[in-house]
Amino acid sequence: AKADQAAKSIGHGAIGVALDVTSEDSVREAADQVSRHFDHLDVLINNAGVMGNHAMQEFDLPQVSSVMDANFMGPIRTSKYFLPLLRKSMDARIINVSSGMGEQASLESGGYGAYRLSKSSLNSFTILLAAELRSTTVKVMAMCPGWVKTDMGGAGASRSVEQGAETAIWLSTAADAKTGKFYRDKKIISW
Repeated sequence: AKADQAAKSIGHGAIGVALDVTSEDSVREAADQVSRHFDHLDVLINNAGVMGNHAMQEFDLPQVSSVMDANFMGPIRTSKYFLPLLRKSMDARIINVSSGMGEQASLESGGYGAYRLSKSSLNSFTILLAAELRSTTVKVMAMCPGWVKTDMGGAGASRSVEQGAETAIWLSTAADAKTGKFYRDKKIISW
């Protein structure tokens, strides 16, 4: 229902597609649904995510598993099933929404183990997929939106949703966006 409402407000032939990134069947069906309406896809933004707030030393394995499933395996699933449509584009982009909490240097501060691990793994996936698709028309990048006022970020976050989305929107069309890189505020940052 929300997706249909959003598509209607966007107009321009947009369609609403329900998708659960933790379900292979759901992702496959979503890709099939999109392919029935469009002959190619220009941009895939992998933005679904959940927070895990336990320290790694607590070894909360169910939390680690569920966070990794949504934040790491989810983008792998969506990339897998949407890649055939992306390959048909003249200039396609896969944009993985990561986090500064997944940067290698930030791991030394500890905390939020499952979340940090999932985003660090997502960064590695971005590098690997970009390398494998380098000779195609598909670019793969990761970006950090910052601390955003969403359900996950909360009301105390420093950025609006619009500010958080700015780099992803820019990466969707920027001619000078480099594949295999990690961005924040439209600038390349370290992994």
